[in-house]
This record gives sequence, structure tokens and C-alpha cells, in this order.
Amino acid sequence: MRRLAALFLLGATTLVGCGGGPSYTHVRDGVLKINLDEYRLRPENLEVPAGPIHLEATNSGRLTHNLAIESFEHEDGEEPTLYGRTDTLHPGQSGSEQKPIVLRPGKYRLTCTIGNHDDLGQYGELKVVARK
Repeated sequence: MRRLAALFLLGATTLVGCGGGPSYTHVRDGVLKINLDEYRLRPENLEVPAGPIHLEATNSGRLTHNLAIESFEHEDGEEPTLYGRTDTLHPGQSGSEQKPIVLRPGKYRLTCTIGNHDDLGQYGELKVVARK
């Protein structure tokens, strides 16, 4: 009986872990406020309506970081398209993209472009949706 209960619990835990992809933080005003540290973006995945988008980033880490919006997909060997980026932020600094970024509906990559921070997990996803 214990073995059956353990199998049931394992199966239930496995089902809970299955999801339909990333969960998104919804941003209605177009201002993406993201916290950067080693090696994460918080929030990691954001959804915003199409229109002007403003990046605001705060570096709460111990290393320098920045925040960029890049194309999600690109050809092998090609650099991704860069749509906007903050300056390099030192620990404790905040910064923003100086001009609004206008993106079409679709998926974009949020990342730190310094060194190998992206490879270490400092990236997320931006989903731009059509205005209703």
C-alpha cells in the first residue's frame, strides 16, 4: 500500500511540473522594470501590449550588468537584432533606455549582453501582444 501511495504521489508531482510554457508578468503601461543580478532577470518573462516600450533596469548584483531587447530567433552565425539596451550598470545603479522602443507583436529575448552572462542564465522573454 505504501508503494502504491508513493507512486501516486510521484505521478501527481510530475503532472504539476508539466506546464504550458513560461508564466508572464503582465505590464500594461509599457514600462519594463527589471531587476538584474547574478545571473537572473526578475521578472524573467514579461508580456506587454504593442506600442512604446521603456526599459528600466536596476542592478542589485555584485557585477556589472545591462539589459537588452534582441530578436528571439536569428540565423546560425548571425548576430541577433538589437532593438534597445541600457548602458552598463554598476552594482547599485539603475538605468533606462533613453528613447522608447516600438516593437511589433511577437516574442523577443531579454538579456544581459556583458561577457557570458546570457550563457549563465541571465535572459528572459518578452512577449508583445496586439492591443485590444
